[in-house]
Amino acid sequence: MPESRNLAAAAPEGTNWLSALRGSVARNQWLFADQALVSSSNFLTSALLARALGTRGFGIFSVYYVTLQYLNSIQLALIVPAMMSIGPQIDDADEQRAFLRGMAGYQYLFSLACAAITAAFALLAGPHLGKWHIQSRLLLPFLLTIVCFQLQDWYRRFCYAQDRGRAVFWNDVISYVGQLAVLVLLWRTRWIDVGPAYFVIAGTSLAAFAVGFFLDDLRVTWQEIRRAFTRSWEMGRGLLVASQSQWLGSQGIVLVVAGLAGLSAAAGIRAAVTLFGPVSVLYQLLDNVIPMRAARAYARAGEPGMLRYLLSSGLKLLFVVGAPVLVVCLFSRPLMTRIFGPAYAPYAPLVVWEGIYVFLALGYRGLVYYFRTLEKTTVIARTAMAVSVIAVGACVWLARRYGAVGGVQALVVGQVLNVSILLVAALNRRAGRAAA
Repeated sequence: MPESRNLAAAAPEGTNWLSALRGSVARNQWLFADQALVSSSNFLTSALLARALGTRGFGIFSVYYVTLQYLNSIQLALIVPAMMSIGPQIDDADEQRAFLRGMAGYQYLFSLACAAITAAFALLAGPHLGKWHIQSRLLLPFLLTIVCFQLQDWYRRFCYAQDRGRAVFWNDVISYVGQLAVLVLLWRTRWIDVGPAYFVIAGTSLAAFAVGFFLDDLRVTWQEIRRAFTRSWEMGRGLLVASQSQWLGSQGIVLVVAGLAGLSAAAGIRAAVTLFGPVSVLYQLLDNVIPMRAARAYARAGEPGMLRYLLSSGLKLLFVVGAPVLVVCLFSRPLMTRIFGPAYAPYAPLVVWEGIYVFLALGYRGLVYYFRTLEKTTVIARTAMAVSVIAVGACVWLARRYGAVGGVQALVVGQVLNVSILLVAALNRRAGRAAA
């Protein structure tokens, strides 16, 4: 890829960092347009559902959504990182295309397996879960959402891996804007509920993926699937352990809080998370772009070149992330009240702690990109396993004392530990290489 398209390409001598940032936006206008589209759509969707469903209904929706994110975290470990990091390093165009088609087949099988396992769990274990049983009226829409949401999410990253920002944008228009439009219609006709909301998410996601499937001819052979699986498994295996532990110590805490403090507390956490939706979508953009370009920098200039790229990107992003986080924290109570309704005002203190967590996530992501590019994922996995145990233990203790606020405080504790341990590991690696 030409150097001029680098997300964090060095600015010419004499230009300031703001000029470099403006140039970066101009070079990647479709990627930033997509980030704005997805961010605003998710924000409006969450605000609509929070008001329409009430704290209890939105709490139920949030618990199911955390489960959806859990299954998606497995996808983001096994399939997406390999596609984003290995794919760009394949020079032969035909070989790269075969690899990406193989990853498509891998995704098809994975999504179907997730839905099948979830259905089996609901049917066999559900009756024994007491108040946490999976409601039969929600099972079908939720199973459809698992498959369709994952397929559309995979396709948008497939386009990112090929630097096709325009295709990502228009596919997300179908999925996210379409989803919001249908939900507004249901709300106005008073048909909105948790089950119909998941039917809508599934339907618009499937429509978007179907368009991409036919445009890119994503038919695949068993041989391509086997080759892609073999090539990606080693990286995915290490990241899988890390993602499961990371999920347990972050999103899984919402389930702990819901069990200890009630569904309304889970709704409050979800609302606080939604306020930082634009930053979260920016992080998703970074996950789609930076690992791919860090891999190219590493292939081109080795570890020093990759480090220069990551540090340059990180320094620019400190302001981009820090400014909105600070504003949201300062005006947390009026924002919660005006956007989600008066019922969510008591949960305003959650916003400040969530803001700290979101800001620390920038450093955590940079360190993960570093080790992932080097294919040294063991340290990520070990760190996540240790931190998740501490974070969940802290959540149980803090949530019993302080309710939902204690749960988010546990998130911050876990994130501080994640950043500290990985930073020490990175510094030790650099010191060892310098001494060698």
